[in-house]
Amino acid sequence: MTIESFFPVEELIAAHSAHGRPASPAPAGTALLGLTAEDLEAYFTRIAEAVEQDDPGPAARGGWEERERLRFSTWVRRVYEHPLSPAVFALPVTRLIREVQAGQAAELAFRIDVGRARAKAAKPSAEVRATAAVASAWAIAADALARSPRPPRERVVGDVWTIVRETIEPALRPAGTFQPRSHSSW
Repeated sequence: MTIESFFPVEELIAAHSAHGRPASPAPAGTALLGLTAEDLEAYFTRIAEAVEQDDPGPAARGGWEERERLRFSTWVRRVYEHPLSPAVFALPVTRLIREVQAGQAAELAFRIDVGRARAKAAKPSAEVRATAAVASAWAIAADALARSPRPPRERVVGDVWTIVRETIEPALRPAGTFQPRSHSSW
């Protein structure tokens, strides 16, 4: 399985609505593992609303890192606690799921771009980093939900945040590193 089959990059180009909700509705009446498109849309909407509710906004005390840590931690906790999550994460990747992932990645890329107003231009781009971070979070959650017994929820929260932080942090580092030294240190 390649990253393109799990999360195609061209999905980022398409227009997406805010808060990780799908831009276009899935066909009505379609059921996978007993879940209809309406069930999936309601599930993703509830998760996105919980993340938005707990989002401290750009004024978070710890800056971008604290804000993103709280957003991803809330996402993992809500996914881990929701009774439909094992079935949702066992589904094959559908258009609806790709739209939700792409919407999450687009929002994260925007927050990265805003957060690096004083930082260097990143390679790879914010969009690529956001895509990788969201895909990683989904993969870690899917793996945890598929295990029996499940790993402790807070370990999964920590694993997701570690990978997300390592993926997006280089895009937010200042352009030049400043090493203070004493006046006559040469």
